[in-house]
Amino acid sequence: MTLGVGAKQGEFHPIDSVATSIDVCDIVEVLPRSDELISVHGVDGVEQENNAAYKAAVAFRNVFAKYMNRTAKGVEIFVQKGIPFGGGLGGSSADAAAVVYCMCKMFGVDVHSQEVHELCLKLGSDVNFMLFGGLGRLQGKGDDVTFYALAKPMYFALTVFDCSTSSGEVYSAFDNQQKNACFSTPCSFFTLQNNDLCLDLLQNGKIEQAMKLFSNDLQQATASINNYADGYLNFVRSNGMCCSMTGSGSAYYVSCVTKKEAERVGDLLNANGFTTIVCKSAPNGIIEI
Repeated sequence: MTLGVGAKQGEFHPIDSVATSIDVCDIVEVLPRSDELISVHGVDGVEQENNAAYKAAVAFRNVFAKYMNRTAKGVEIFVQKGIPFGGGLGGSSADAAAVVYCMCKMFGVDVHSQEVHELCLKLGSDVNFMLFGGLGRLQGKGDDVTFYALAKPMYFALTVFDCSTSSGEVYSAFDNQQKNACFSTPCSFFTLQNNDLCLDLLQNGKIEQAMKLFSNDLQQATASINNYADGYLNFVRSNGMCCSMTGSGSAYYVSCVTKKEAERVGDLLNANGFTTIVCKSAPNGIIEI
């Protein structure tokens, strides 16, 4: 919902972000094997060794081998994708979190333990957020997470595009935009104040006021290297709506107070050629089904 980005510090850009889980999800099933093989099914176009679910299973086994049978340390992972690929919605991190959660349950590891927390940090800066979910503030590299209670649900008309964006390229474009700017602090004082206020409003049920603060510091950088959303942005603005980009792209969303309003916006966008789904904020990350 908000993404404030600071000047690059070493290898990373510090961020200050307010985020919420939504009810768009992947379904991940993890089954034990009688051998040591780790296998992932259902994710096409990604080499298994580069798949986030596979990496999570390998990392879990390396850390928690003492909890596992000496010879039966393998798992079979099935992923049914529901999160758009490359849309800036954290699908890979969500799959990694789901694998960690399932293997904790399977092998008797406390999912709230410090060891699991540290494992998730190594898998990705937002994996801990994906593991527990809800409303959160992500700071630092995104790995410093504080969770809050959302007073009322929010609804979104989420538009996806048949493309993906490279986070590395987007951050490079962002750096180029800031070269001549006065940009020395890790995250601007404005961002900190903005997110303080946004969280206060969300926790007190003032959803419409909070939505006016939703913003993404990477949106301009993404637009500078790829014009895939120009038509969408022009249409949204010409119809008096406000939208924000997800992560470093490529999805965009219009925030709504009610489901009815989100459905109206979704119908309008779909009728004009923009592939849009209606979704709702979710109070949790991983849910057992």
